[in-house]
Amino acid sequence: MSRLLVVDASVMRAAGIAEHPTSKASREILAAILKICHRIVSQEALRMEWKTHASIYSRKWMRAMAARKKIVKSSGEICFEISNEKISEAGRDAIEKDRHLLQAALAADKIIVTLDVRLQEALEATPKTERVKKQITWVHPVRDGAARLRELK
Repeated sequence: MSRLLVVDASVMRAAGIAEHPTSKASREILAAILKICHRIVSQEALRMEWKTHASIYSRKWMRAMAARKKIVKSSGEICFEISNEKISEAGRDAIEKDRHLLQAALAADKIIVTLDVRLQEALEATPKTERVKKQITWVHPVRDGAARLRELK
């Protein structure tokens, strides 16, 4: 079953040609997305991040995804509020920085592929944001590997 994934710029940046474990895991997860029937969400804020942070490998991968029509444009306008939540300034900043990931995931199949755990940690801070975190399947390239994507089928 094809799933609609949100790929964070942290993965796009890390997926280089180096044999470093993070780089290799990021490359492998992007390759798995291309090989498996999964598609990715493309949203304005994500496209801007990808354009700024993508490695040469990621740019080639993105062209291959586009050629296979595996990129789905989305406005990702699902909204959630954190204004009344008692959350640290750092947590609030992490959520605001990556709000677009949450919006895109909630509007799609609720799956985020990311190396950055700060957003998850920030969402664990309060019951309301913890509920948002629990709705999402988080895939970490190093910790979970490409095998995790095969489980999403």
